[in-house]
Amino acid sequence: MEAAGQLHTGVYEPLLGTRVSIGVRAADDGRACAGEAAALAECERLEALLSAYRATSAWSRWRGGDDSAVTAEVVQLLALAAHWHRASGGAFNPAAGVLRDLWQRATANGAAPTEQALAAAVDAIAVLPYRIVGTDRRGEGPQVERTGDCAHLDLHAIAKGYIVDRALAAALAVDGVSEVLVNAGGDLAHRGGAPLVVGIEDPRRPYDNAPPLTRVPLGDGGLAAGSGARRPLVVAGRRHSHVLDPRTGHPVQHTLAATVIAPDACTADAAATVVGVLTVAEALAWCDADGGEAGADATGGVACHLLAADGSEHVSTHWPR
Repeated sequence: MEAAGQLHTGVYEPLLGTRVSIGVRAADDGRACAGEAAALAECERLEALLSAYRATSAWSRWRGGDDSAVTAEVVQLLALAAHWHRASGGAFNPAAGVLRDLWQRATANGAAPTEQALAAAVDAIAVLPYRIVGTDRRGEGPQVERTGDCAHLDLHAIAKGYIVDRALAAALAVDGVSEVLVNAGGDLAHRGGAPLVVGIEDPRRPYDNAPPLTRVPLGDGGLAAGSGARRPLVVAGRRHSHVLDPRTGHPVQHTLAATVIAPDACTADAAATVVGVLTVAEALAWCDADGGEAGADATGGVACHLLAADGSEHVSTHWPR
């Protein structure tokens, strides 16, 4: 690679349950490869710690009741999840795995959950089964304290963005690296260089050769997109979005796709879940709010693009035009 440096890109699959591409620009090919290797190693390290699909991971062991398995990364993610639960008024809920289990049983049984069952599940997850407390006796922290059953906690709505950010930071820490792009199945972060133009998949035509729903420039920041187009819940022949509203227990019907740009991938990941659950009007107001629990301090300066069920497109005030 020349000193000016084209983006040196590697693709890894399966990784983080998806396809991960890592692009690095550096002063020379050796340093670009070193940056890519550092990002890959960080992805693999954090996947081993945080995967819910590995029984030996720190996350699986802690969720199963082993308090000795907790790591700083697990505590950080739980603290972030608690923050977004508060900031979204419950639209983001790491305990929503209870609802997913309920609807998965419904697909197997061929009958939708009753309103009584949904209400009971929503009530059960309204208060998170853990809390983040100060520091331990050595002055280290924060720490996590369980207050209930944590077996159904699910951090996938935030963990991928968290890992992407840390992989990007690992690559940037390599001497001579000037630009990094990490894309994990649509959750991506970019630093350095000129803004990139990112195409957003149209959930009504989720095909590799289909034109994008829209394109957006991304400078230094993160992007995350979510929709209910893939992996639908099919109950008695009726298709439902797999995106569930933790406040009602019902599948989301009003929004087909939500895309968020934020200062980092972790924030974008969490906020995309929030605006995909809120109504279109609520989501736009939440992104544009300038104070309070859903204001700029809570959202971290996010902008969103929404595709409503009627096919109309909506953007928040700071979405790039």
